[in-house]
Amino acid sequence: MAGRTVRWVLAALGAAGGFYVAVGWLGVLSLRYPLPLTPAQAAAVAAAGVVAGGAFGHQAGPGLLRALRRGAEGLGRAARGVPAVDLLAGIGGALVGLVIALLLGPVLAHVPWYGRTAATLALAYAGAAVFLSRREDWVRLGGGRFGGAAAGDAPGEGARGAGATAQGAAAPLVKILDTSAIIDGRIGDLYETGFLAGTLIVPNCVLDELRHMADSGDDQRRQRGRYGLDVLANLQKARGAPVIFEARDPAPDAEVDSKLVVLARELGGQVVTTDFNLNKVAELQGVGVLNVNALANAMRPRILTGEELVVRLVGKGRQPGQGVGYLEDGTMVVVEGGMHLLQTEATVVVTNVIQNQQGRMIFGRPKPRQDDGHRDGRGP
Repeated sequence: MAGRTVRWVLAALGAAGGFYVAVGWLGVLSLRYPLPLTPAQAAAVAAAGVVAGGAFGHQAGPGLLRALRRGAEGLGRAARGVPAVDLLAGIGGALVGLVIALLLGPVLAHVPWYGRTAATLALAYAGAAVFLSRREDWVRLGGGRFGGAAAGDAPGEGARGAGATAQGAAAPLVKILDTSAIIDGRIGDLYETGFLAGTLIVPNCVLDELRHMADSGDDQRRQRGRYGLDVLANLQKARGAPVIFEARDPAPDAEVDSKLVVLARELGGQVVTTDFNLNKVAELQGVGVLNVNALANAMRPRILTGEELVVRLVGKGRQPGQGVGYLEDGTMVVVEGGMHLLQTEATVVVTNVIQNQQGRMIFGRPKPRQDDGHRDGRGP
């Protein structure tokens, strides 16, 4: 019933349009050419326009309506994939171009209608292109206004607001998240404490990688992918982080790491990762990197040569006689001559500490036991 009603409504609209076109056509012809048409003939032409328009609306109208609806839905899906800053910049630039075209109306008054239309579209396109070319500036302005404490935290609400406000002026406001940093899981805590201020960009290639991992047949890989998606959802909903999903692909034929580096260079941001190789590649190309592992290593307590540690030795080292243990934070401790102390807690004297971006290793030797000389000194 609804379909028939729509058809007849479209037929009525088509008939009205046909009548308007027929009368307008007769009017234009009567101004240019003397038409010897009687009123009955003119009415017949108008009636023909009504019939043709009604038939067109009844038969072709539903198809056109469905095409328009599909086009609107496709446009909506495309708009959802475009970052908000790009959408706002494009619309704002187009509006500025249209305002300029309106102001130039008196100048273009003597230009034919198609020339004025072309000029208006060109100005709107130019405005949108100029605004989009300054995308980095809009991101910085948006991050400066909505990042940190203004992102929904009241002043003095906690460490996140204060930390983000203090860091926002010094650090780039755009952070491009790598898959490894998302799966690592500590990204949420870093944002919560204010050490990771500003807008967080998640490229579509990273999101696709997480989705493929979540659909993997390997249990461990599937769990890591799902955990990464949960981390992003937690960042957006529970922690209120300004996460933007970047649909633009700056290097379609490149690998994911190369895409991240190119995107970070274009946006003037930094790559957040735990991948040592990506860290090196980005640094070589002049792109800033925030390595979560490097931050964790820097936050570990300093251990100096000569200090004593209590560690449980659980395995053999690479060299003969070595024992290996681990501190609570996962730091490996290699004990020279500690093979005989396996599966026991030993007091170790630190002899060397090796620190790099991949982590920290501690070398030591067992603390000498109290020799029998002291006991002998008390004897007869």
